[in-house]
Amino acid sequence: MITKIIPIDTLKQMFVEILLNKTDKISDISNESVLNGIAYGCSKLAQRLLVNQGVVEGHLFPDTAYGDYLDNIAASRGIAPRFTSFGSTTYVRVQAAIGTTYSSGTTFISSNGIQFVSTSNYTVGRDGYGYIKVNSVQGGAASNVDALTINTVSNPPVGHIACTNEYAATGGRDNESDDDFRIRIKASANQLARNTMAYLEQIFMKINSKVLRLHRGGVDENGRICLIVVSINGQDFTTAEFDEILSQSEEFLSLNELSRQTVSGFPISLVNPNWYPIDIDFRCDIDPAYDQASVRRNMQIAVSKLFDYRYWNTNGKVEWENILYAIRNTDGVRYVSDAFFLPKSDINMTNYRLPRVRGFIVRDMDGGVLSDNYSITSQFDYTDYFFPNSPDANFQQSVITTI
Repeated sequence: MITKIIPIDTLKQMFVEILLNKTDKISDISNESVLNGIAYGCSKLAQRLLVNQGVVEGHLFPDTAYGDYLDNIAASRGIAPRFTSFGSTTYVRVQAAIGTTYSSGTTFISSNGIQFVSTSNYTVGRDGYGYIKVNSVQGGAASNVDALTINTVSNPPVGHIACTNEYAATGGRDNESDDDFRIRIKASANQLARNTMAYLEQIFMKINSKVLRLHRGGVDENGRICLIVVSINGQDFTTAEFDEILSQSEEFLSLNELSRQTVSGFPISLVNPNWYPIDIDFRCDIDPAYDQASVRRNMQIAVSKLFDYRYWNTNGKVEWENILYAIRNTDGVRYVSDAFFLPKSDINMTNYRLPRVRGFIVRDMDGGVLSDNYSITSQFDYTDYFFPNSPDANFQQSVITTI
């Protein structure tokens, strides 16, 4: 703390020194004298005042506060209270027979015993696999399990084959310590030091957890600012979801955006991405020791990582060599012919468009189509992969607490 607690003897010596400097009527002060008692009383009172001043500082300055004092400082500054323990979340990729249904509340278990439950019903489509969002049952930092560790299902549904988490479970934390809470209080002034798009991304993420990223989409025919909203799993948002996002976030829009009010009441327009379909067709030699369906799934996963919308530049381009290398480096693939590989050239993305794989045809070296285990030609529609977003819990619970 700024105030230093001084011992009584030191304060008494200061009192006596000042007293002797101001009068020549006193030559000495004995231990049993009246002046010694007065000096002791004044010193004791001064020390109590210093203690009380230190207590007041503990309610004003986070550097010297702790415990309840830190909680009071946060409350007085309008900062979110101390974070309590909460669990992690991730997505689990399940492999199952077509039509297999995982009901809401299905329990997945990691190798270290952490349990995760699904948040909604999910039915496996014709691709034979999909992603299910799960939340941990246990709280704390221990719920942040590593990737590829959630491999067990409690009471699996009929048709279930395997499951795993491609990405680590994140978001779990213990009760916020005094040190972490103190850092967050001191950094509270920097929470709004972000550009407008990042600001709106955090607001939209809190309203709808499917929001991944925003892109500028120009101006529509009504003069409204268009924002392209990309989801974490590539699925398009419904009109109802966009209306909910707009209605709850309107109070956080800037004056420039509010000046564009229209008859609909919404100053901005949210739109889904204008997808650019990418059709992939190639000939390859797959090692007979590997299962063709598993190799195909791994190829598709590798290709999907090339189009990570968290970092994608809307003016970027799709490089066909990167797709070729991703497929060629998949386990079980011995050779991929670049002479029969499509696409054969780079594809430049125009403004407001994002790439998306639509066709995925695997052929043998003679050109014959390799069908999967269900005798379905692999015309793969990428609607089930996901890219996790990065919500700022401090920003959401402090700045936009009204949502």
